[in-house]
Amino acid sequence: MCAICNFKIEFGIGHPMALCVATATRGAIDSGLLTEDKTEGVLATARQRLAAIETLKVFQDRLETSVAIDELLALPDFYVLLIEGETWGFFHATAEGFDPDIVPEMPDLATEDVEKRSVVLVVANVTLQALLAGRVDLQSALDDNLLLIDAPAQHSEKLRGVIGKSLAVCDNCEAPPV
Repeated sequence: MCAICNFKIEFGIGHPMALCVATATRGAIDSGLLTEDKTEGVLATARQRLAAIETLKVFQDRLETSVAIDELLALPDFYVLLIEGETWGFFHATAEGFDPDIVPEMPDLATEDVEKRSVVLVVANVTLQALLAGRVDLQSALDDNLLLIDAPAQHSEKLRGVIGKSLAVCDNCEAPPV
């Protein structure tokens, strides 16, 4: 995973599906399924960004430790967008895990040809934390639009399978610290 990617995407919209995920996330917070991040004050944005980075690191670690290396290597390169604060991570698998030094290109989100678009997982930080802690299951998150995978079908299935496998190893997991 790259440290954190600071992409400047037109109109401040991190991904065309971000609004759908944000709306579903608000509904899940209002219903009590997810817990809202109530970080306030002058440093709230910085704290939220640090929490997002920590969540991405926990996600990376979970993938690397719970899935065989050949399964990781079979994954396409993919981006993760945590919609709060538009925090991006990029994942490129190597024989040693995800490459920490890679500097990715800006994701291609606009091309009409789905086969040429970048593979992007769109999710809220609070949702990814709940998934990692085992409080929300992957299929429910997908069904409820709390997590969307923008990718060609074969890439989406591979990514979904690896994420599902990594989340299944969670017994009494804890969410990343906020």
